[in-house]
Amino acid sequence: MNKTKTAFSVCIVVILVLGIFTAGCTTTPATSPETPAQTTVQAQNTPTQSPTTNPETVTTLPAAATTTAVQYTTYTNSQYGITLSYPKDWEAQKAGDLAVRDYGKETINIVNFYSPGKDSYVTFSVDIDPSTTTDLEKYYNSAILALQASYPHWQMTKHDAAAKVSDNFAYRIDYRISHEDSTKSDYGLQIYTIVKGTPYIFTYQAKDLTPADETYTANLDEAQAMIKSVRISPVAGTVKSR
Repeated sequence: MNKTKTAFSVCIVVILVLGIFTAGCTTTPATSPETPAQTTVQAQNTPTQSPTTNPETVTTLPAAATTTAVQYTTYTNSQYGITLSYPKDWEAQKAGDLAVRDYGKETINIVNFYSPGKDSYVTFSVDIDPSTTTDLEKYYNSAILALQASYPHWQMTKHDAAAKVSDNFAYRIDYRISHEDSTKSDYGLQIYTIVKGTPYIFTYQAKDLTPADETYTANLDEAQAMIKSVRISPVAGTVKSR
């Protein structure tokens, strides 16, 4: 009888142990939902950071149209066969006088164009050399030597031996002339070309500019546009040989 009770008690204990072990196995998943809950929260928070790096949110604003296109008008001199365009707000003054230029030549000053401005302005001049020559390189070199002799502080800043004017080969020099007694300087460029034996000279310059004065550079694009617009059709007999 005691053996029977003992065996029965052992069975009860075994059953209880199995019950506790089974309950432990079934209660473990009950604590696992915390992990999916945290994952869900992270997945919801991630999109809130992405707009700061999304390239679609970066916009480029167009540049403000603060500048207006330059309007040009046409100048024509039928006597010397020259046509060119110049800005409408520039003043054109016909000359037709003989003048000794800085490069040591006595030329016919055909026309001068002046940009707006009182204290600081630029000029664009067109000249013809009455002498007859076909050697552009020699003419260019003599002009350089004359400029250097005329101005001890003359300095070439750029040169182009492959320029063109009205489909003709041309030489261009950019230069600066420092003032010995002040910080001011003169700036300019000259282009030489020869058409049917006649030298044509185009000069763009500004004088007495301080280092902070940008008058020369501010009008340089217009001057170069004027040079590109030049058309030369010399009329026979208008320029006398010397």
